[in-house]
Amino acid sequence: MIIQKIFIILVTILLCSRTTNSISLEESNCISSLSTQLGLSFFTYKNSTGQVQYCIYSGNIICDSTETITKLDLFQMYPLKNVISASSFSCFPNLKSIYLSDTSLNDDILYNLPLTVKILSLDSCTGVTNITAKLPSYDYLEIKTFSSDTFTVYLSWIQNIKKFYLYNVYYPPVINSTFVTDFQNIENYTTLNYIEFSTNIIPDLTGFSCGVDMFLGRYFQSSSLSNLLTFGDLYEIKFWYITRPIDIPIQLLQLSKLDFLEININFKIPSSQYDFSNLTALTILQLMDLSSNGNNLGKNGLPISKLPPNLNEFYYAGILKKSPTMDIFKNIQTVDFSLCEMNDTLKEVYPPTNYGTNNLYFQNNTLYGTIPQSYCNFITDFSSNTLSGDIPNCFTCYFNDTVSNVKKNFSNNNFSNYETQGPCTSMKPKLIVNGTTLILYGESLGFNGKLIKTNATGSSTFTMIQPSSYFTLNLRTTNVYAKGARALVLTWTVGSEIRRFTLPIVTQAPVPANVTYSGTLLNQVEINGEFFTYNITDVSVLVSGIDCIVTSTTFNQIKCTLMKGLNESIVLPSEFVFVDIIVGSNKTSVYIRIQDTSYTNKIKCNPELCSSNTYCNLNDGICYPYLECPSDCALNDAFCNHGNGMCECKNNCSNAGTCNGSNGICSCNSDRLFKDCSGIQCPGTPVCSNHGTCDTSIGKCKCESIVWVGNACQDTQHYVNAITPSNENGGKVLLFGWFGSTHLNSSVIIGSQECNITSINQTVIECDIGSGKGVVSTFVYQNSMKWSSQTMYKYQSIQLKCPNDCTSSSNGNCDTTKGVCLCIGNFTGIDCGSYPTSNPSDGNNGPKTNTTVDDNGSGSINNGDVDYQVSITTILELGFDGSVINQYNLSGLWEKPNNLSNTNSNTHTFTQTIGKNCTITSTIEEVAKDKDYSFAGIDFKVSGGSLKLSIRILNYPYSSALNTLQLQMKSSTLNYSTSKCAITSEDQKVSVDSNGFTNQNDNLNYLTITKNNRKLYGRFLSKMMSDGRSTFTTSNIVSITDIDVNVALNLPHCDDCLLDPDFSILLNSNTKDNVETCDDESDKKISTTTIIAICVSVGGAAILGAAGYLIYRKNFVEVLPSTISDSKLRKMNKK
Repeated sequence: MIIQKIFIILVTILLCSRTTNSISLEESNCISSLSTQLGLSFFTYKNSTGQVQYCIYSGNIICDSTETITKLDLFQMYPLKNVISASSFSCFPNLKSIYLSDTSLNDDILYNLPLTVKILSLDSCTGVTNITAKLPSYDYLEIKTFSSDTFTVYLSWIQNIKKFYLYNVYYPPVINSTFVTDFQNIENYTTLNYIEFSTNIIPDLTGFSCGVDMFLGRYFQSSSLSNLLTFGDLYEIKFWYITRPIDIPIQLLQLSKLDFLEININFKIPSSQYDFSNLTALTILQLMDLSSNGNNLGKNGLPISKLPPNLNEFYYAGILKKSPTMDIFKNIQTVDFSLCEMNDTLKEVYPPTNYGTNNLYFQNNTLYGTIPQSYCNFITDFSSNTLSGDIPNCFTCYFNDTVSNVKKNFSNNNFSNYETQGPCTSMKPKLIVNGTTLILYGESLGFNGKLIKTNATGSSTFTMIQPSSYFTLNLRTTNVYAKGARALVLTWTVGSEIRRFTLPIVTQAPVPANVTYSGTLLNQVEINGEFFTYNITDVSVLVSGIDCIVTSTTFNQIKCTLMKGLNESIVLPSEFVFVDIIVGSNKTSVYIRIQDTSYTNKIKCNPELCSSNTYCNLNDGICYPYLECPSDCALNDAFCNHGNGMCECKNNCSNAGTCNGSNGICSCNSDRLFKDCSGIQCPGTPVCSNHGTCDTSIGKCKCESIVWVGNACQDTQHYVNAITPSNENGGKVLLFGWFGSTHLNSSVIIGSQECNITSINQTVIECDIGSGKGVVSTFVYQNSMKWSSQTMYKYQSIQLKCPNDCTSSSNGNCDTTKGVCLCIGNFTGIDCGSYPTSNPSDGNNGPKTNTTVDDNGSGSINNGDVDYQVSITTILELGFDGSVINQYNLSGLWEKPNNLSNTNSNTHTFTQTIGKNCTITSTIEEVAKDKDYSFAGIDFKVSGGSLKLSIRILNYPYSSALNTLQLQMKSSTLNYSTSKCAITSEDQKVSVDSNGFTNQNDNLNYLTITKNNRKLYGRFLSKMMSDGRSTFTTSNIVSITDIDVNVALNLPHCDDCLLDPDFSILLNSNTKDNVETCDDESDKKISTTTIIAICVSVGGAAILGAAGYLIYRKNFVEVLPSTISDSKLRKMNKK
């Protein structure tokens, strides 16, 4: 046994030797230690790094997709030196199944394994000699032991196990397990699903509803048979006993809830017949005779008087010389008497009460004689007997059917027609429509519905209900009434032979077209027409009252022979004679003119034969009945045409379907809906892909949201609303947005590199990118669709730079982990290049910075002779090509919410709404003292006397998932007073330094504007919050004039967009004047333009800056107030 296992392992190694993945080092050490304890030395295959490849040993070690061991199937080499305990498995984190054989074990193996272990099988192991305590919640626990000891098992100890097996390796078992039902400790009766054991005492299983496989030992105590009555809730019992002959315990025959019963015992010769009728729920019954000669149970024939009323399968295993009478088996689907040494003739079988496919197995016996015709309606196997005579034609008709393989079931017998069969003459098919089912019935119809085809529209396969005699076809998928058809052509293809039959599908009297008479010599009559039959017993013909014996009949022709000549009963030539044609219960009578030898139907009816409920059709001389339709057509909004007895459908099925004349139900074309087929089906499987609603008037889908596109709402329009980039060395990248559930041919391109996707779901793509630098383009492809952005991705710098290098080492030090200047002494500002505007410690008592917020939602900041104002003006929805889809004016429409309780007088909140759900909120904070903030993962300080804005756009109603937003802001005019201070003309110039405004910094962009020795700082964080996630941002200038600057903030497709700028005025650190000696004048003003600068990317946050003209370039620029024309400003902006 061990040698076989080693051979299997070696074969597995060869088959799997190309595997390169390895388990973790911890698990590798764990399995190595366990292998040493077991004496297993064949786990030797290593990868290129020298680590043993345990997962290739798939016969013994199973790993999951993460290369974690989940199953062990191991054994111990002889001699058994080491005892294996539960602790040997504690280092496997995801172990689920353990199979051990021929192993020396510590008995703690049952109790202390990791909780992940749900399957434990111990085969022929030593050390586990009893069960002593409650067992863990295993799904499967098997103990197969050599021991003959007595195991005492309390049922409360196994109550949480789903399947429990305790038995010997010996047959019959010598183990004696005693099960004690300690009801006081049992809390759970439902978990135990199956239990297999050997015992001498049948346990009390009251309350349990499991399956039981029970082998009674050689010292079985018969007094415990009464406990079988406690098995009343069990669903399955396998009952074994071989020590001495016994009868079937009567208690087993009273378990009315039992579904499956095997009785495998050493039977006594029955003294009476067994009655199984009380087992009302039983569906499967097996009797196995384990007596020494195997003949006790069936010695006097089959000893069964009644079978369970709902039994489906019966199996007999033992010797049964006499073939049983088959009447008690007529409603059982499977009856198996194979290998029973049956030496008798076959008894007649009886068709089931209800149609069904019944299987009878008699192979490998010594049956003799012929096969009765009654077996035609069963699936049978008579192979390997001594049967003789002709095999019934119902079977030989289908010997060439290679699918059902009928012929093999008659092999190894003495039949006269096994090798050479005659023609198939016994087929008698008929059709009937029953609601939505087409029923094919009759004789010798075969054993395989796939052989049968029809000429009906949309025809599918017939289903066999009863072999050879009853088949059905679903009319919901098949239109048998196409183009007013009243008959169908059915074909059977058996091997190379095609058999064709035309069968009526409506109740129709026979319709003769002509009648010919051969003359008195042969007295033969031939009737051609339609709606006859193939069943000769259903047809009778009278000619002038004389019986005409039918010799052949089909749907289109009847041939018969008169019992006497026409001239013996009538005088020839006669003008007319009566011909009555009767098919089943339908009769047609015609009145025909007789010629000398051929009598052809003429255009005249016999009025006496046309009764009140028929009418005479003068076109063919036939009396036709006034036909009723087969159902109430009005129930389906149809009406009955009594001329043809067919329902005519409403609106003629809108010319988009075919009408079922039987019930007036339209079978609509595949793209049409409703009873009259007037609705047009929308595309998609399911309709509109379950992501939209169908307008059935035009057949077009209306998708439920903008993320679903396509004519069937089948495609996901993906987009990205935030990116977590890698640093400049490359690494992990996270793209957030919407990507749907289907990701065909997905790829991400960042810059010129492909970002290797490691995971993707509906909202997140994770990928790995190589090294890079700066702002680069981003493309996301999937499902033949593309999303792109040119400005949304920026590599994070490994070492962050500070603004202006913190001016000098005397001004401040750079924290390169945050990119923030730590100012020294009284220096302040983003780059530590300024003093506070009012600094008493330096003797600077200049004018303080004042901030105000107007009721119209704009903010102002003033210091001495510097003043500016900023407002939010417009929001635009942009298409993927930059075109304007929608535009909303925001100026002057801001309102303060009435329900907002704001205890901070320095914070001002304004709102606007777009449509029903979109809200735009602008919050302006007047910062009185220096204050620390954190936004989008960036920590920063805002100086006292500053304005800090927060802008939030929530639930904007996009027209497309590819569209983005643009928020536009405008600065108002600045007025500078001519100071009385002794300042030079150079000081009065407005200078703009945009070196820090590059969109290349990791944390911020900034702009400084210097006027009269005062610096205005506009701080623009390089991040915004897009749907709760931080992402990189950009912006652009829309227009510049002498009086204002319009700036656009380019947002991604975000549902919750949050922006956060701030502004402050500080003293130039190079100034030497005493500003407190200067008095401001308000009568001399120079008009300049407010500067507003914003750094926002697709999906971004925004920060505003204002003071002077904004020149968006990296170089230092001087701006002269009110002297530069619009055209010059535009040219400068392009440089």
